[in-house]
Amino acid sequence: MAKVFGIVSTKGGVGKTSVTANLGGILADMGQKTLLIDGDFQQTLSSYYQINKRAPAGLSSFIRYVKYEDAISKTNIDNLDVVVSDDPKGKLTDWLKESANNIYYLSAAIKKIADQYDYILIDSQGARGLLQQSIILASDTLISPIIPEVLESREFMRGTVQLLKDMEPPPGITIPMPNIPPLFGLIYRQERTIHSIRIANAIRKEFYEESKGKISILDTFVPHISSYKKASALQMPVHRIEISRPGPTASAFDTFLALVHELLPHLSDVRPEWPDMPNSAKAGNGSDAATAASTSKPKVVDMEG
Repeated sequence: MAKVFGIVSTKGGVGKTSVTANLGGILADMGQKTLLIDGDFQQTLSSYYQINKRAPAGLSSFIRYVKYEDAISKTNIDNLDVVVSDDPKGKLTDWLKESANNIYYLSAAIKKIADQYDYILIDSQGARGLLQQSIILASDTLISPIIPEVLESREFMRGTVQLLKDMEPPPGITIPMPNIPPLFGLIYRQERTIHSIRIANAIRKEFYEESKGKISILDTFVPHISSYKKASALQMPVHRIEISRPGPTASAFDTFLALVHELLPHLSDVRPEWPDMPNSAKAGNGSDAATAASTSKPKVVDMEG
């Protein structure tokens, strides 16, 4: 039975697609059958990886008709499939408004294929709406990237956190209601500056207290380095692009391996493998650094690119 991660935020440009694509990519290279679902009208995740076998349909058919047979495309990465977004004009939102029950169709569609995958990751649009809510209700766990800047963290509190609160059943409701899944905040684009580190530490404390423990900030953080843009341009998982790097900043390989191990401790003894894998990765280079990436606090140095 697949575990479903929804990568959500009511703000665009915070790294949702990058996290979805790269988390899915490393899980696939760790031998886990993984499905990516592009729930964003901008269709960025749909083109992140090369597609070897494109399905005739995509997200609209997958949700509206609870059909997966013609909606799942094969990427050029072993163990990694994708449901592309085929709704650039956002007509799916109009359909979701037609009935209160339509918001549950995504969850129903995922249940039909849950035994075919180990993990399903759903990217979402950077705005509140019924599709965003549909993704939340279909997920077992939510991940929300947070850029450690004052305005960004306030938007997270006003937008994403408030959205989850609004979806909770009112006090006194006795009829069965779907549970809102737990949310993990992921510090994204962490810079090695005093300002950025202080904000990240404040986020960890504030959001835990504000949410009464329902929101946790992951120990693993994603550094602000150029490898993520390079990986996107090459249509490759970032852990394949940057296995190691000089200096105190964790490499992309170490960062995403640490993220997987923190989210899924039962995979702590599994390492990624892929065709043409360099000897440095095969030899276990980065395993200790991966642990450090999730447990150590960054030293304050000049910002790295």
